[in-house]
Amino acid sequence: MTTDLPEASRAAEQAAYAAGTHLLASRSRLAEVMVTHKRPGDVVGEIVREALALIREVVHKHFPEHGFLGDDSASHTLDGRPLWVVEPINGSANYLRGYPQYAVSLALVLEGEPQVGVVYDPCRNEFFGAIRGRGAVLNGALIRCAAPHATLDALAATVFPRPTSPRMSSYMAELGRVLRGFGGVRRSGSAALEMAYLAAGRIDAFWEHDMGAWAAAAGILLLRESGALVESRDGEPLLLGGSLLACTPGVHDSFVELLATH
Repeated sequence: MTTDLPEASRAAEQAAYAAGTHLLASRSRLAEVMVTHKRPGDVVGEIVREALALIREVVHKHFPEHGFLGDDSASHTLDGRPLWVVEPINGSANYLRGYPQYAVSLALVLEGEPQVGVVYDPCRNEFFGAIRGRGAVLNGALIRCAAPHATLDALAATVFPRPTSPRMSSYMAELGRVLRGFGGVRRSGSAALEMAYLAAGRIDAFWEHDMGAWAAAAGILLLRESGALVESRDGEPLLLGGSLLACTPGVHDSFVELLATH
């Protein structure tokens, strides 16, 4: 089975826009939580399911035979068939509170490798997209990761593990070392946007633990196509692992050393 990747990219943008528009329009429903006696998380869950349904509907108009892997999937196995890896809201805690840093993330994966990826920021109407072997773009304009410069002038970004994560202690030590070794560290709460920002040259390095394939797939492709480096930190394939780092080639050695130091 062959897949027209430019058509898949167009389908991904259409699907992401439909979902992102729905997210913005549905924010008003969170104000009704006290009236309806629903928990905020339940309302966000409803909105996520609706956004995912919109994404499926758009994609299946173009590719009715393709499958989906998402946050609500019972299986996280990436098999050989064309598979869409979707996160309707990356940064759901931000979305819940009205903090404008969240995104729709979706990628087409073939034989375990992302071929098409889109990260859409509906708050800023920014489309980050990539097709394997054809570069990465932001709203249609080609993007590249930042040029080399000294680590102390560089910006890193991260997403905190959950408070109950067994990695929290070692992560806090990593965070301290990066804070001392970089010019600054940012934490927005959306891994998909941080990876897109690295691809666009807005930051220079990123790392996270406890990440799933649905959050990382589109970002991994954006990073590779922009010239950035992305690596698994737990020995697993990138889409099956739970820990990764990404950075510009210019800060790679210093960044890896900071994270690896005990």
